Amino acid sequence: GRPWVTAVGGTEGSNPERCASFSSGGFSNYWGRPSYQDEAVSSYMKTAKNLPEQSRFNASGNGFPDVAAQGVNFAVRAGGFWQQGVAGTSCSSPTFTGILSLVNEERLKAGKSSLGYLNPMIYKTLGPNGVFNDITDGSNPGCGTEGFYAGPGWDPVTGWGTPDFQKMKSAVLSLP
Repeated sequence: GRPWVTAVGGTEGSNPERCASFSSGGFSNYWGRPSYQDEAVSSYMKTAKNLPEQSRFNASGNGFPDVAAQGVNFAVRAGGFWQQGVAGTSCSSPTFTGILSLVNEERLKAGKSSLGYLNPMIYKTLGPNGVFNDITDGSNPGCGTEGFYAGPGWDPVTGWGTPDFQKMKSAVLSLP
């Protein structure tokens, strides 16, 4: 079966917010690309600059991440102690999940159901309609390459970008 996961990349900074170099991303060797990603991935491939050699990635695989969130300079409590300056997508993922929880709470208050599996909605409705802050700066170096570069729309470093809470809330409250 297909993995039912929304993958979250990492960003850092502001003005411009850019992809964090540790943000994983690319194309799966295990899972084929779902049809709801076709338009976004095709658009990226047509406009991407400095793609790694084709032999380094599976262009027909599931693209990831789907979205992103800040992933640098977090304070984390572990082992009874605060650790400052923590970074990674292990910070980005719970940040995105927290925002999603707030959006679902607004839907429940309005008498609507929670959103459930997001990816088809992200690719067909939310992403193309500007609900995310588009990250277009930086890359994710690795495997002896400069990695993939962030670009307009979806990209294999930050997905559709970081959520704009007010825009996301408005968009999902307008859905049935």
